[in-house]
Amino acid sequence: MHPRVVIVGGGTGGHLFPGIAVAEEFRQRHLADLVFLTTPKPVTIQILEKYQLQWEAVASRAVKGMGRWAGLKAWFALPGHIAAARRRLQELRPDLVLGVGGHASGPVGMAAWNLGIPLAIHEQNAIPGLTNRLLGRVASRVFLSFPDAGHYFAWEKSRWTGNPIRQEFFEPAPPRPKSPFTVLIMGGSQGARHLNMEVLKALPYLIEERDYLKFLHLTGDADLEPVQRGYREAGFNAEVAAFTPQVAAWMGRAHLLVCRAGAGTLAELTARGRTALLIPYPFAANNHQEANARFLENAGAAHLILNKHFTGELLVDRIKQFFMEPQRLQKMEAASARLAKPHAAREIVEGCLELIGKGNLE
Repeated sequence: MHPRVVIVGGGTGGHLFPGIAVAEEFRQRHLADLVFLTTPKPVTIQILEKYQLQWEAVASRAVKGMGRWAGLKAWFALPGHIAAARRRLQELRPDLVLGVGGHASGPVGMAAWNLGIPLAIHEQNAIPGLTNRLLGRVASRVFLSFPDAGHYFAWEKSRWTGNPIRQEFFEPAPPRPKSPFTVLIMGGSQGARHLNMEVLKALPYLIEERDYLKFLHLTGDADLEPVQRGYREAGFNAEVAAFTPQVAAWMGRAHLLVCRAGAGTLAELTARGRTALLIPYPFAANNHQEANARFLENAGAAHLILNKHFTGELLVDRIKQFFMEPQRLQKMEAASARLAKPHAAREIVEGCLELIGKGNLE
């Protein structure tokens, strides 16, 4: 009999895409009957429907980062959201619930625990969010993208699986030419203005290296035109786009990345075996991006630069260092590749299947 699985989470791509990767593994290898419960944002629904995943809306509210009054309202609404989730799980009768983070996971995870349905969670970041910290106390299994250096979860039920990402990042890239030395700048799905503007400030100081450099730059929508104009006026070889679905290919072409430190980006970086200057987003919840980046830096796979310290002059210095020291670059790329977790989705699914049969619906 095929397993019946509920995956719950979303709200941001960082939560959504790992859940989709696990869903694909469940469907392809185990023919699971699967439902994705999530907050019904238009972009979320568009992505789930692209992957032909059955989905349902779930009632939930963020309890952190929304202001004091909104937070209090969210806490008072929580019992009703748990009750609604409990009723829906009784109708769906899943063999397992997997939470992948975000506030939507909270009510459904608590309802699953209350009903005796096996509950597992996946935490994408080095510092877990509030929902997963709470669910980690009642979950039977906790899957981690980073080792639990902060001891947020009981060690006996934790597994370091890595963060599930699309398989294309693990496929061999075409041979990368030694020249030009190619730098990829990407600030996340919304871009990063500070990164974009400081890169442009660096260009006048790289004129002597201009013939040996190439830039690939994902700007986000807001800064596309000024960044294109900046490269053009400075006379640099650059490919500039607001975004691209070909991130794996662009990473494969790069010698050095300049990027934020979201969990998905770092999983993709290590899968490609690339090194980076990591500039954590300074307003990420619990400062988790800095913790993510520090893990790679401590492994010798990347350099961490705080947002307030990232300047055009510093970027010039780092580009010249890596350009002049190819052996150093190769060493860091090897360290990055050693951190890759190509079987993250499979390990999570196998861990979930071990739990099935241990819980019973009331």
